[in-house]
Amino acid sequence: MPKIKILPHEELCPNGAEIEATVGKSVCENLLDNEIDLEHACELSCACTTCHVIFKEGFDSLNESTDDEEDLLDKAWGLEPKSRLSCQTIVDENDLTIEIPKYTINMVSEIHPKKESKATQMEKKLSKKDFSLSNSAVNHISNLLEKNKSSGVRVSVKSSGCSGYAYDLSFVQKAEQDDYKASVEDINLYISEESLIFLKGTEIDYVTKGLNSELIFNNPNISAKCGCGESFSIDQNLFQKA
Repeated sequence: MPKIKILPHEELCPNGAEIEATVGKSVCENLLDNEIDLEHACELSCACTTCHVIFKEGFDSLNESTDDEEDLLDKAWGLEPKSRLSCQTIVDENDLTIEIPKYTINMVSEIHPKKESKATQMEKKLSKKDFSLSNSAVNHISNLLEKNKSSGVRVSVKSSGCSGYAYDLSFVQKAEQDDYKASVEDINLYISEESLIFLKGTEIDYVTKGLNSELIFNNPNISAKCGCGESFSIDQNLFQKA
């Protein structure tokens, strides 16, 4: 019976593990069957990157990856030459050794300081170094808030587009439980905890180009943008932590 060796992972497998694997099942299924709670947000449907692992041994024995898997891997954090989506790799008779990356899109909160308690978590403040609005953006957003009869604006990042991520700006009446917040002029600004790592140091500006005006994000964390301008990639170094 083949074995899968899992290298230590701070959250999921602190001491590492070695399991007997079932041939014909995916690596992800084998880990889940052995109570190693690898993330699988899309329920093993090859629609996300949260089950990404790196094969330290046995990579050449794996089934070939599909085009869909390759497209998703381009968006995975901590991508290496022997990275695969574990839900798409099928165990055969060969032993495997894998490393689970420290971060996925659903584990970003590890980057942020721990909150003291639920009672004080809404006191988490954004400084101007964290996130800022230009004067023109303040004026424009203030007008939008008045039109939408809202008291605040919430900024977040979502998976989207050909480059991986896109900004989402919504007008809200109050913060959500895990939001960080700031008051800029008369604007209540909220940023979701999971999105703050993407947005650290960003300034929103409102610019006019010819006959068109738009809000733009001056984000120092972007490594690339797609040609259509609708999505972007994030510098992987953000998620490197000693």
